[in-house]
Amino acid sequence: MNIQDYYRQIAQKTKEAIEKSIPFESDLAKIYTFTEELLLWHEILKDREESSIIKNIASELQFSSVSLTSGLYRNAFVSLRIVLELSIATVFFSANELEFREWKSCKYDIKWGKLVRRKDEQSDSEGRDILSKRWAEAFFPELEIYIDLYRGKAIETYRDLSQFVHGNSQTWSSEIEISFSEEQFKKWMKNFDQIVEIVSFCFCLRFLKCIESSQREKLRSSLTEFSRKIPEIQNLF
Repeated sequence: MNIQDYYRQIAQKTKEAIEKSIPFESDLAKIYTFTEELLLWHEILKDREESSIIKNIASELQFSSVSLTSGLYRNAFVSLRIVLELSIATVFFSANELEFREWKSCKYDIKWGKLVRRKDEQSDSEGRDILSKRWAEAFFPELEIYIDLYRGKAIETYRDLSQFVHGNSQTWSSEIEISFSEEQFKKWMKNFDQIVEIVSFCFCLRFLKCIESSQREKLRSSLTEFSRKIPEIQNLF
């Protein structure tokens, strides 16, 4: 096999995976919808310097979905972790300008353990991680009762996605060749659904009370389904 045929064969396998992924239309529609929601958040927050990251998050989610439908599941999971990490970092940077500017200058690295800490690692005197009592009290006190729930979701989802980043042994079962796997597709969607909730909660926690009512109204339809789970958010519309 010459080199051209080798890559044509890879392309063919990818095409076959895409054809088997496309029938999952409702799942793919959810990815598109959340991408649009991220871009809406960017538009609303465009006067904030850190909002530029949100466009990158939307792009990374698109890359992840392309890998997902192409049967490149490891890449899809790795990109999905970046979506989660950058989303949480955006919220963190919104209240930590020094770290944001250092990050832009490649002098600061995003560290998940500083963004979201386990409850037993938290200190009420510090509380700089965004899913903390201190953050809720500062930006949206009514959401304090949900902090433990969404901290748990964030930690669990990040840990699950990290299995693929670190190449843990159980993540190799479907990576022998490029092919469609309904099991891996559904696993990605399960993590994606969790990320939609986590990111929506974190963005609402930090920004929803800080934007004008006219801007908030633009988010009404995007957040309708999520806000049903949290009446304190729904009451703002």
